[in-house]
Amino acid sequence: MLNNLLKIIILLGFILISPKLLAESVQANSLRIDVPFVELHSGPSAGYPVVHIVEKNENIIVLLKRTSWLKVKDKRGIEGWLHEEDLFGLSQNGKAINQEDNYQDNFQNRTVEGGVMFGDLEGANFYNVYLGYAFTPVFSAEISAGKALGNISDSNIYEVMLFSQPRPDWTVTPYIGIGGGVIDTQPHSVLADSESRQNTLMSAAAGIKYHIARNFLLRAEYKLSLALTDRDTNEEIHTWKIGFSVFF
Repeated sequence: MLNNLLKIIILLGFILISPKLLAESVQANSLRIDVPFVELHSGPSAGYPVVHIVEKNENIIVLLKRTSWLKVKDKRGIEGWLHEEDLFGLSQNGKAINQEDNYQDNFQNRTVEGGVMFGDLEGANFYNVYLGYAFTPVFSAEISAGKALGNISDSNIYEVMLFSQPRPDWTVTPYIGIGGGVIDTQPHSVLADSESRQNTLMSAAAGIKYHIARNFLLRAEYKLSLALTDRDTNEEIHTWKIGFSVFF
């Protein structure tokens, strides 16, 4: 099951790589061409033929957006489509459209995020996959499934977490989270006192997300979990992990 979830997350990363456009740019009345020329296609795809070329210092008006393509009109009233990457050769009100700002705006307006992480859980090799939903740029929820492979036992961990990212406008975004779940532990030993067990988890996490480009994030996290046992004392579990994610 975990391997299938991992394949799904990676597949989403390749399929959904195209980011949203900077909202201010899409809504701009006029953009100026700052490169030698920009090609306009007859439709919203590179497969459509080039029907017109807009030269340097000319202005165009954005009419609408479809996926990663914009329909524009030049001063002669000729309409055509250009790709979002061409925006970085244009300016708005004398200010160049910044690629980093565009990507950061994409992150703030994300809806779904998914990824994979690897690390250490109390000396055991740990990896997990997760899928999250952003209610606002600051608040999001996440479900995850992970597996710890140790010398004495293996564990499966399933959790639901709520996260707060107080500064989503930063390229390096700190976050904190709380949540809970379950941990299933299967000892390797066949001794009579080595039994499989399931415990409830209560967790708190802190980490950072680094927006590297387009829809991609690097993520590092520390999590402190409390396993509620039927013994006199509960068990603390420390997890360190790093990974990557995609969002759209």
